Amino acid sequence: MLKSIFREIGKVFIYKKNVYIFFTISLILLATITIFTFSKASKLHKYREKLISCQKISISSLDSRKEIKDFIAQKTNFDKFFIDNKLESLTFLENEKSILSKLLLHPAFSNSEQIQKRLSFINSNQNKLKFVEEKVIKSTLITETDETQLKPIEIDENDLQKILSIVEDISFNDCEKITDAPQLICKNFSLTKKRENIFSLNMKILKREFYKKKNYE
Repeated sequence: MLKSIFREIGKVFIYKKNVYIFFTISLILLATITIFTFSKASKLHKYREKLISCQKISISSLDSRKEIKDFIAQKTNFDKFFIDNKLESLTFLENEKSILSKLLLHPAFSNSEQIQKRLSFINSNQNKLKFVEEKVIKSTLITETDETQLKPIEIDENDLQKILSIVEDISFNDCEKITDAPQLICKNFSLTKKRENIFSLNMKILKREFYKKKNYE
């Protein structure tokens, strides 16, 4: 009788033990499947992000190539004498010139040697840009030339904007858009204030001229 009871109790414990083992194994399998599924989903998400990133880079690269191609196409239509025609022909200090010219009309200043000397300087070639070509490097499609300013000149704020609009292709209020310029890059730019709104300018420019390819599209 007792043996029979103990046998039944033993079966119950064995059964419960098997149930615990079953649930434990099931939980482990479920956890493993969950981790595997999450890992796979995470990898797919990363692959998707990489694909999107590659697409963006590809589009950006195509845009950049088009911009470069358009830039070079524009720059091949340059004026061979651009610096002579657009920079060395500039006149400066027009505001000061206007004020001094009006002062000379006044009886008190009509014979002022100082004003006449200053006007003579402003109107002369002494205060005009002049460049000398140095270090010319030529290839089939590009010529690079260092254009070095021979001597400093005096300018005001308006003159500075005018020069930068030409050299750096920056748009200012009354400055016309330049369409026939070679690529110009400031290598050295020295601006020293001499007095109120008057500056001494000295610079060195890299001039890069692009030539059309044969059968260039």
